[in-house]
Amino acid sequence: MNNKILSATTALASIMALSSAQADVTVGGTFNGLWGSGDSYASQERISITESAYVTYTDTLDNGIGIEGVMAYESGGGGDFDISFISDMGTVSFGNGLSGGPVDSMDSHPVKSSFASSRKLPQGLSADYEDGDGVTGAAGFDDSNQIVYTSPKINGFTVKAGIGFGTTAGYDDTMAYSISGKIAGFSVKGGIVDEGNTDSRTGDENYMIGIKAPKLAGYTIGYGLYDSDSGDSYTVVGVKTPKIPGLGATFQYEYFDVDNPGATADDDGSIASLQKSFGGGVKASLEYHVASVGSNEDVENFFIGYKIGF
Repeated sequence: MNNKILSATTALASIMALSSAQADVTVGGTFNGLWGSGDSYASQERISITESAYVTYTDTLDNGIGIEGVMAYESGGGGDFDISFISDMGTVSFGNGLSGGPVDSMDSHPVKSSFASSRKLPQGLSADYEDGDGVTGAAGFDDSNQIVYTSPKINGFTVKAGIGFGTTAGYDDTMAYSISGKIAGFSVKGGIVDEGNTDSRTGDENYMIGIKAPKLAGYTIGYGLYDSDSGDSYTVVGVKTPKIPGLGATFQYEYFDVDNPGATADDDGSIASLQKSFGGGVKASLEYHVASVGSNEDVENFFIGYKIGF
């Protein structure tokens, strides 16, 4: 991603007044597009087109504490703001969750097979797993107005703890915790999201664990387990290849197995994709999703996506 460093005089004036040190302001953003076709669509459909931009302000206060402010704007979604204070004791972030909740950045696919989409499962599958960021659509659970603490690395491990304040009457605050690091070359991460007592759920907790093996001959292999007290759970295994000679793209594949309590049959599905970087922040992907839901036949969908970063 190519970033432009602007003069400190263009920064957030109210924050800059706190410090006499020279500050940096970084401006960047992305353009994203996604089209889908298949059993879930009547024809080739434009699923999403988004444009976003962000301004990041970094400085050091007179007392040595680092400060970072982020403002982000997305087409159709308004603006968000985060501010973080950084010291040897760790980082404390306040705001709309642009920095991500403790589990928010950990629940993606082990090898990120779905490039253009934010889906955690192939289209047609569903799992009742909540990571505390509101992506799954559970009303009242999002990372707006949250506080997150991130520890410094301790023996190679990083710990996060956060609270997302309820945004809807009848919903308690959401607590989330995570730990990540490496063991014998394996990347290991684990997280818990406690939704508390709500109008629709009682003390629901969600758990996840992810393991990524060291690269072997350029291949990446990952495993994830996601479980919810209130409903489904799922496992996923995936592999990412080195760049394909002559094509310059990587092939990524993941298989999902969903456990549906009380259902006559479990769901499963997979995502296969080709992803290519063209340099200069331009990336593209071609994806194939297939899912079997209970006794239904395979649901097949195709996606084309792009990302342009600046």
